[in-house]
Formats: sequence, C-alpha cells, structure tokens
Amino acid sequence: MKKFILPLMILVVTLQTSVRAQVTDTDYDVAPAATMDKTEIGKDVLDILTRMTKFISGAQAYTIVSEMGYEVLQTNGQRLEFGSHITASLRRPSQANVRFDNRDGENATIVLDGDRISIFSTRGNAHVYDVTRQPGDIDASFVFLAEQLGTADQLHHFFSIDLTDSMMSMLKSGYYIGEATIAGVLCDNLALRSEDEDVQMWVTKGDKPVPRRIVVTYKNLEGQPQFWALFEEWNFSPTFSESIFSYSPPAHADPIYFFQDSLVDELE
Repeated sequence: MKKFILPLMILVVTLQTSVRAQVTDTDYDVAPAATMDKTEIGKDVLDILTRMTKFISGAQAYTIVSEMGYEVLQTNGQRLEFGSHITASLRRPSQANVRFDNRDGENATIVLDGDRISIFSTRGNAHVYDVTRQPGDIDASFVFLAEQLGTADQLHHFFSIDLTDSMMSMLKSGYYIGEATIAGVLCDNLALRSEDEDVQMWVTKGDKPVPRRIVVTYKNLEGQPQFWALFEEWNFSPTFSESIFSYSPPAHADPIYFFQDSLVDELE
C-alpha cells in the first residue's frame, strides 16, 4: 500500500516539495537575478511564493487534477519512471479525498471524513482497505499519515492552513528565472533549493497564483532521482457530493491492517 501513497507524500500534490525549494549552480544563461548569492532568497521570489501560499491557504474548498511522475533507481544504476494521475478534493477544516490512478492499472484513495481516515486500493475486482481514527484537521491528519508511512510530511505542508510559514521554514535560497509558458498558461519560473531538494517551479501569473508545474531533484539520494508534477486543473468553486468524503468497504473487500490502530475489526 505504501507504494501507492508514497508519490503523493512526496508531492510538492501534491507541491510541498515544490514548496521546500531552492536552486543549483548552473551555466544556464538566465536573467541577471540568477547571479545573486545562492544563499539568499530574492524579494521577487518571496513575493510570488507568498502570494501563492496565501491564496491556496485561504481557500476553504478546492479540487486539483494533476499528472505526476517519479524516478526509482534500479540496482543496475538505471532510473525508471513511474507515475499517477491524481485527483484531490479538499474542504477545510477536516475533509479530503485524494485518488491515485496509477499507470499500471491500480488505484488508491485516501479519504478524510472528519472522524476517520480510510485508505483503500483496487485492481479489477480486488479491493483492500484500512480505517483508523482521524487525529484532527487536515494538517494533523497528513502529519499522521506521513508518520505512518515513515516519510516526510510533505502533504501537511502543502495543504496546511499555515502554508506560508510552513514553506518558508524549509526554503533556503531561490531566484527568479523569468516568464515561461506551461501548457498554454503564462507562469513565473522559479529556481529554489532546500537542504535536500533542488526545485524548479512554475507559478501561474495573474489573480490565481497556483503552481502549474514542478520538478524536484533529490540531490542527496543515490542517483539524484527526480519527481515532477503537472497541475492540469485547479477549481476553487467546487461542488461536492457528500459521498466523496465518506467510505464504506464493499462486502468483498479485504482488510490489510495498514494502521497500527486500525478500526477494521470494529466495522465488521
């Protein structure tokens, strides 16, 4: 089950990785700002990131549709790419639904209903799941999921109500590259760096400053694998059916006892 959820936990997202960024030394001929001290964060970068994080943090409900890929280093030294199509729905303070449709035909979903966290995965007629108590709001729930997975709490940083402070606490340096067009959308192109990741992020220009694309290089991991995400759609006026934030296992489903404090036996 971890292999299904890990990509989202890695998400810059969904994004936090994109949010915990910085920049690498390069011979690429970019704007003069690129010659600044790499230990600094340019004011233009801070302004763009602050607008972006405040805009996302201030939204009470939204949906994201994205495509993402991540590399896995093989024992022979080759890097192979895997990925998912992700649809995420969020309603503050405590409800979320994040679905991964993986390239290999499997899918996995995380549901926060305000009281419980449900994780389930399907392939064909097979259906496995687990349920546990939700420890609090969306922030607390994704921190909890990160702890259960043994991964960085990137989802927490991305969906956090305090996204601006959360992101800035990780950002070490960054500079503004210039304008660029991604999938027909004019964006600001940022080069960012954290202690563990180098990130390039494109943020939509205009009154809805949301990430459009990110590329993350895990510079301290063997082979320096990359993660990328293309955010195809952001909807800040979504209409949700109540069923999207609830989960009941079908009769043929099998429990997997993923959580230490699983509620599966109480549901039967």
